Amino acid sequence: MRNQTFLFLSTTDWDAPQFGSRQQIALQLARRGHRVLFVEIPRALHSFISDPAGTRRALRRLGRIRRVPNGPLVYTPPPVLPVYYSPAVNALNQRLLLYYLRRVLGRLGLRPDVLWTYWPNTAFLIGRLGERVSVYHCIDDFAAAGYPMTSRRAIVRMETRQCRKVDLILTRTAALAAAKRRLNPNTHFLPGGVDTDHFDPSQVTAPPPEVAALPRPRVGFVGTIDDRLDVSLLARCAKALPAATIVLVGPVKRHRVDLRPLRGLGNVRFLPPCPHSQVPAIVEAFDVCLIPYRVNEYTSGLSPVKLYEYLAMGKPVVATNLPYLRREAAHIRIGETPQEFLAEIRAALVPRSMGALGSSPSTQEREKWRAVAQAHSWERQVSEIERRLEPLLEGDACTP
Repeated sequence: MRNQTFLFLSTTDWDAPQFGSRQQIALQLARRGHRVLFVEIPRALHSFISDPAGTRRALRRLGRIRRVPNGPLVYTPPPVLPVYYSPAVNALNQRLLLYYLRRVLGRLGLRPDVLWTYWPNTAFLIGRLGERVSVYHCIDDFAAAGYPMTSRRAIVRMETRQCRKVDLILTRTAALAAAKRRLNPNTHFLPGGVDTDHFDPSQVTAPPPEVAALPRPRVGFVGTIDDRLDVSLLARCAKALPAATIVLVGPVKRHRVDLRPLRGLGNVRFLPPCPHSQVPAIVEAFDVCLIPYRVNEYTSGLSPVKLYEYLAMGKPVVATNLPYLRREAAHIRIGETPQEFLAEIRAALVPRSMGALGSSPSTQEREKWRAVAQAHSWERQVSEIERRLEPLLEGDACTP
């Protein structure tokens, strides 16, 4: 595909602790020669509660543009009104955002070929920025998430309008694809990916001292610590495995999760969010990697990027029974009940080459898991994105 100009409307910041699909796809497109303007999440008063650290960072660079080396341009927009998904507030915010975007595009002398949004409520912007193609990359079930002062029905209405208006919808789970395809036939499932060069066990450095000092075996999770995590399940595992250290690395959303059941347990360790550059070394220091999410309507629409990051590092993975994770059931351990989840951790920690409790997968197992991850590299995902976009940019209606 010839080089194009992309305008990304992201639901996270470029340097957020979790460097996921929003940043990875923008980065890969930029590395292929496309011009990418990555617009970070607009802040509002409620952001001081939902993401205080990110909001403080954003305040220092409001309205500024910065360039990522060998990557996109990143724009931090000025603030908007709180309660994003209230229909009345959203109508005002979208007009504010349109003004901000037109102004920054004018400063840069850019006209987008592709408007790429991660928000469910940006239908107003579609067709108003001079784009040739519009894309909704749906990576969450927003209606099931639940937002303060906003009804589920209001989010469904806004998202429905957007789905019918865009040229292409890409979703992170098959269930989301089936739901959105009823609104727009040009809807396709695009699973999560992994940077296999970054998550390469042969290239890792020593883990940070605070991880290396923890007793083994280490059973770990890297990600946002919020209401998606099954806290009672983790507490049960920690009590049943007193010889293991349960390591939870990432930002804690204190307004969304009660961690008291874990706080008094001596073998549970919370570590702060780390730079993306350190994540492979931390994962390499784990003996077993966890995806311990609760299973409910919202999490059933999730597609944890950490799945393929763990596998790329050749690590045994134990997860709860999320629909997306079943696609790799031959390569990970899934516990449908708390008893099964605990049993799968124990099985993953069965001694092999080590003389004490701990996990040492064979070279063959590690290579098999890494091969699974390599089949889902971000490079392959972006090639698929370009394949979907090319006929739309050339004027064809749909890519089968």
